[in-house]
Amino acid sequence: MAAICGALSAALSRMVGNLAVGKQGYEAAQSELAGIESRGRALQKRFLALAADDAKAYDGVVAAMRLPRGNDAERATRKDAMQAAYVHATEVPLETIRACLDALELARLAAEKGNRSAITDAGVAAILAQAGMRGAALNARVNLAAVSDRAWREPTETELKSLLNRGAELAHQLDEFVESRI
Repeated sequence: MAAICGALSAALSRMVGNLAVGKQGYEAAQSELAGIESRGRALQKRFLALAADDAKAYDGVVAAMRLPRGNDAERATRKDAMQAAYVHATEVPLETIRACLDALELARLAAEKGNRSAITDAGVAAILAQAGMRGAALNARVNLAAVSDRAWREPTETELKSLLNRGAELAHQLDEFVESRI
């Protein structure tokens, strides 16, 4: 669902931009508006692919958990498979968070250049992108906690915190901008 929130965010940003295309008063912003449309369309596709990837990553964890564990060799194989599945199930939501940062940037551009009457929709796009980030972070954290490789887990935890801090900062800035224009 986190990636679906991101896709909705990109769709709203596209809408805000498209409502200004060809309209009087937005002549100077037409190239940026075209960029919102093309970036938003690509971002929506990326989010939909991430939603599918997330489902597959979850299926990979479940499949690894179901592996036999009747002897030492099977237990070792299962453990390795589970660790690989948890890593993958962490990487997909991290990529969703990165895409949500892109969605926040797109929402900011839509708020700045798009139809002023729809600026609150750009604000909702930011809220959805932040919801996607937070949801993906929960998914990443639950899987990250199961990764035993500290050399991989610790820098990944650091990156996760950094991405979330950047997202919170962008969302806050955008919220203030939207509020100042209402």
